[in-house]
Amino acid sequence: MALDPAEIGRRLRAHRIGAGLRPEEVAARLGISRAALYNYEKEGVTRLDLVEGIAGVLGVSVGNLLGIGTEHHGEAAVFFERLFQLEAEASRILAYFEPSSHLLASPAYAGRLALMLRESLEGDAEGLAAAERTLSALAKRRAQAGASRRDVISIVSLPGLAAMLREGLVGREGLPPEALAERRAFAAEEVAHLARLCADPPLGVAIGVLERAPPSQTFQILSGPKGTVAAASPFRLGHRPNVTLGVATITADPAAVALYERLAERLWAASLKGEAAARRLRALLG
Repeated sequence: MALDPAEIGRRLRAHRIGAGLRPEEVAARLGISRAALYNYEKEGVTRLDLVEGIAGVLGVSVGNLLGIGTEHHGEAAVFFERLFQLEAEASRILAYFEPSSHLLASPAYAGRLALMLRESLEGDAEGLAAAERTLSALAKRRAQAGASRRDVISIVSLPGLAAMLREGLVGREGLPPEALAERRAFAAEEVAHLARLCADPPLGVAIGVLERAPPSQTFQILSGPKGTVAAASPFRLGHRPNVTLGVATITADPAAVALYERLAERLWAASLKGEAAARRLRALLG
């Protein structure tokens, strides 16, 4: 497999940002200038000795930076930064998220997710810092999605949405009754927003509502000029979010990608679409 220096540079940037490291800090530890580091991130890395040094500074494997085999990411911020990079070049994206894609949420959802993460990570300074980095990566993905033109197929989970309506957009248990009522209202607003998107989707977007029990792991399939990759994630951006525990993967292995593509075809075939999906979501609200 031929190595792509530009992709190595993008992985370097994703790991640096996801780890919360400043450019000057990484550059100093590598013994290079900040300008040189930016150039490596933008133009790519061709020197193996430098790749080895970068891997040591960032605490990742050389194979992960080179893109040999499967990328593994234990930091949600790194994973979503890599998705941001891959989505920028993708011409087609097929995604299943539980209960719904962050990119389909209402404009108010970013603030609601931040609130839930603060609740779930209260007292965990390291976790809260990781959550802030993740929110930053998600904001970039959202802005990019709104400005781009590509085909997006998104599958959402009806059982997951039903659970979200019951529990509300909460980060932990034990909230007072008035807060729970507000959070359930927030959840209802998100489902109503999704119903409107199903009935009148943006150009290039198709949404399927899966009524049966969904897979336990979310995934995306991204196709572009350099081929197709599959990304699978344990991180959760819905109610009771999780951005600190788990290991996400990104792979271009043809056999693995084919398995995800077959799974996506089955999920899409079993999903409600268009006005039928919108009616089912409205019925769930009712």
